[in-house]
Amino acid sequence: MFSMVLFVFYFVILLLAIYKITQKRIYNFSFGEVSSIFSFKILLGCLYGYIFLKYYHGDDTWNFFNDSLSEYNKLVNHPRVFVADFLPGPAFKNVQNFGEGLGFYISNLEYWIMIKLLAIFNIFSRGNYYIDVLFFNFATCWGPFLLFKLLLPIFPDKKNVLIISIFFIPSIGFWLSGIRGDSLIFLFMMFIIYYSSKFNEQKKNIYILWILAGSIGILIFRTPYLFILLPAYFCWIISKNKKRGAIYYFALIYSVYLLIFIGSIIISPGKNFLTPLVKQQASFFLLHGNTRFGLDTLKPTVTSFVQVLPQAFANTFVRPFFGEAKGSLQWIAAIEVVAIWILVGLLVIRPEKKSMKIFDEPLLLMLLFYSVSQILIIGYIVPFPGAIVRYKTIPELFLLILIFTSIDLKINYKKK
Repeated sequence: MFSMVLFVFYFVILLLAIYKITQKRIYNFSFGEVSSIFSFKILLGCLYGYIFLKYYHGDDTWNFFNDSLSEYNKLVNHPRVFVADFLPGPAFKNVQNFGEGLGFYISNLEYWIMIKLLAIFNIFSRGNYYIDVLFFNFATCWGPFLLFKLLLPIFPDKKNVLIISIFFIPSIGFWLSGIRGDSLIFLFMMFIIYYSSKFNEQKKNIYILWILAGSIGILIFRTPYLFILLPAYFCWIISKNKKRGAIYYFALIYSVYLLIFIGSIIISPGKNFLTPLVKQQASFFLLHGNTRFGLDTLKPTVTSFVQVLPQAFANTFVRPFFGEAKGSLQWIAAIEVVAIWILVGLLVIRPEKKSMKIFDEPLLLMLLFYSVSQILIIGYIVPFPGAIVRYKTIPELFLLILIFTSIDLKINYKKK
């Protein structure tokens, strides 16, 4: 009973804080809009924890929480040891080289950040998972808000469309509301994108610190995402305020990247820029899962990547099919795939008059090129549908926003 009272108390306090901050920093949302956004996010965050506890034996989200309880005791009784865990010393013991030690240190940082962040929340939650969900979502909800603030000037007449597509897509909200690293990755990514845009306008050094913080955060939590983002990011930066259309610079720079990858194969057939993807796929193949999509083994050659491309596309953009879905989460993913292709059909049938804006606006092109690249690479290396659905959440969100804002949703009535 006390936990429920505490939950409601913190919910109200955090909701008021979000409303106050958004009014001052983000946008003049109504209290009802902010309440709906935060309530929906908390509902999905609690549902995430409940589903994974009841049907998936806790998974990482509950492992993080359970480990945070001992970290809470360490924080209260031995604060120096609590902070000392962030030091790199233990990661470099018994390693062959500096690179291997750095890899261990970064992987350890992801774990330490998650459980120590929850340990701090436990001070207020008294060790309650669902109250920790409140604080975790308060800390990470600014990613979607920053995205909204960034896109509203581009679509000033589509405020409601942006609100729905950014905050109220159930599947996206589900994966970005649980206590996992995904919502933190999204927040870090928006630090990079939003504050790069602000720096372009105002040249304040504080924005560079935010960009660096976002880059380090993604480097810690999911390093490949940063390297996939960089080409699209550089295209966006270079194409700003240029005389030629943005699509010219994106096509040019991505063509150069492609030539570099092909050139590395010619120079070193056995070990080239495709080798890291081959190794990542091999590491996923060593894992076990209840369901696994067909995916051929990659080789560091152009021919191999071309041959596997149809499988990579199908596994991420088309599957799971209804006939192969197992469990509620895969059924939801199958429904989502069908819904997305229906939206694509609507885009073809009823495009917005200004739908071609996507090819003129550098920011939108960056979201498009990054999203397609990210999803395809996930398809190349991940054979498990559960992991695919979670990993592609952020780029899928960007694609859905581009689709929603490009469909003509107005209904014209003819008077007889």
